[in-house]
Amino acid sequence: MRVHDLHCDLLAYLAMDDKRSAYDSAPRCGAVQLQKGGVAFQVLAIFTETGPNSVREAEKQFTLYRTLAKTYPDKFQPLTSFQIPERNHTVALLPAIENASGLAGESEPLEYAFSRLDQYSASCGPLLYLGLTWHHENRFGGGNQSKKGLKRDGELLLEYLDGKKIAIDLSHTSDALANGILEYIDAKKLDITPIASHSNFRSVAKFARNLPDDIAKEIFRKGGVIGLNFVKAFAGRKFPEDFFRQMEHAEQLGGEDLHCLGADFFCDEDSPMVLSPFVPFFSPEFGDSSCYPRFLELARERFGQERLEKLAHKNFENFLCR
Repeated sequence: MRVHDLHCDLLAYLAMDDKRSAYDSAPRCGAVQLQKGGVAFQVLAIFTETGPNSVREAEKQFTLYRTLAKTYPDKFQPLTSFQIPERNHTVALLPAIENASGLAGESEPLEYAFSRLDQYSASCGPLLYLGLTWHHENRFGGGNQSKKGLKRDGELLLEYLDGKKIAIDLSHTSDALANGILEYIDAKKLDITPIASHSNFRSVAKFARNLPDDIAKEIFRKGGVIGLNFVKAFAGRKFPEDFFRQMEHAEQLGGEDLHCLGADFFCDEDSPMVLSPFVPFFSPEFGDSSCYPRFLELARERFGQERLEKLAHKNFENFLCR
């Protein structure tokens, strides 16, 4: 069965050292692991922390994205539209921006963010989603370790996204920022779909990084998808049983046709220290992209073929066709 996954950090891994390769197993989402897992489509996140090097790091990752198909022609196929091709031997790719700090430094004119966004869209193909923040506060709003809400620069960036078919990602927002984004979209009648590319539910695993039910329901109500996360701290310590509880909770909230996979595979050694108390990050048996056949077999036994296909690929395919 083909798999579509909404979030991994392969580009950030490659950007840290020029000697690294997409064939490496360390990022948990290398080319061989993706193909062994039957991944037909993978979103590659442009990940940068907020800081003085954010823009430069994002530029490097976008450059890497543009060269992937040339460097690994038998492994990757970057898409030029939201149309996923029929399954072949390569993994179809789209980029996404995890933190808008990669578009403009904290003291740069906001127009720089707009021009860079347009440049990346022109040179890399369509961007699937954009997140305003990562863990911490920035010029756009508060991250998931902050209490800050939506700031004026965040409002202006949302207005710039209007009608561009780039989803707004709520996976790393504070609750205040998520609510601010949703309210601003409604107040201004913006044509932007909210999603959570790699998030689970706080009602199942009590963790600030997970979504509260009211925000999750609003994402679903607006037609957005939620990519369920494989990190044990977010899914629950007993994997895959707790992940299956996350899946069931998504359906209970109205997301039977809108929950997907957003496993969030990354390189352990590159992980910021903020997550260090939660090592190991992943269950050993389900710790990289090659795990999907085994995972899907267990999910089929519990949920049946139809519900499994929705999780694995159909819900996301329908979202792209919206």
